[in-house]
Amino acid sequence: MIINKASVSLSEIERKTGFGKHQLRKWRQRYGFPLLESTVYGKSAYSSQTVDKLLLIKRLLEAGFRPGQVVGITTPGLEKLLLGLVPSVLVVRHDESTQACIELLKRSDVAGLLALLAELRAKGTLADFVRDTVAPLMIDVGVAWTRNEIEIHHEHLCTCCIERYLQGEILKLKPKYGLPRVLFALPPGEHHLIGLLMAEATIAEWGASTISIGSDIPLSNLKLAAISCKADMVALSFSVFYPARKVVPTLRHLRHLLPSQIQIWAGGSGLAALRVHLKGVHIFLEFNGVVASLNEALG
Repeated sequence: MIINKASVSLSEIERKTGFGKHQLRKWRQRYGFPLLESTVYGKSAYSSQTVDKLLLIKRLLEAGFRPGQVVGITTPGLEKLLLGLVPSVLVVRHDESTQACIELLKRSDVAGLLALLAELRAKGTLADFVRDTVAPLMIDVGVAWTRNEIEIHHEHLCTCCIERYLQGEILKLKPKYGLPRVLFALPPGEHHLIGLLMAEATIAEWGASTISIGSDIPLSNLKLAAISCKADMVALSFSVFYPARKVVPTLRHLRHLLPSQIQIWAGGSGLAALRVHLKGVHIFLEFNGVVASLNEALG
């Protein structure tokens, strides 16, 4: 096939996409993409459509996908994966405050972002802040990234600032006597803390005693921690990056390990496609459900 319009030469491709010639050659041998085409002058080059597809692949790789998961699929398939990175299970609103946060991120103005978060936090409860500021901000940042409006380091910067801020707010809260003790953790292979912190902040503000033991926790260790801490509940978060095939086995195995009196609460965008009812596991797709169940647990 001869390219009649805009094309990218072999020498330009790394500057355009970040992928070197040797890497692309390996992909071509293994996955059949990207194909080389000819210009009207008979030289090998990549079409503009191929370059656009490579840029989609780049963003998915930055998000944590492996080459084998994305290189060989169609452009519509890649676009669907990108859209899937943006949580759709939360009903949120876009407003000027989230856009202001994104503009601060673009300038890497950490002090300004933290100051704006504090200002927004002061307008209501911590649960309000999580629902009305943090949730829409994280979604809008994800959308901006998929549209190539910001770089991946801006998204990481936002996540780190939000995590730091929420941890500080949680530490200010004092548990109330007689309320449940909740152990928070991420399952094996999961490293995305933001959703877990949002849930912890919501529950901690209600007076429950919260203990967080971090990410990538083996289930056997999680069992020991729950028993040692005398937890009434174990709360897990599954991000969209967590392998869907592992969700049900992970939750079932944990249910088998834990004493029956310890409840399991699970949430996160990684559970949006879950169609299986798991006995002894409470699934939450949005924060209102967490609050309602907490009220029920408080009796």
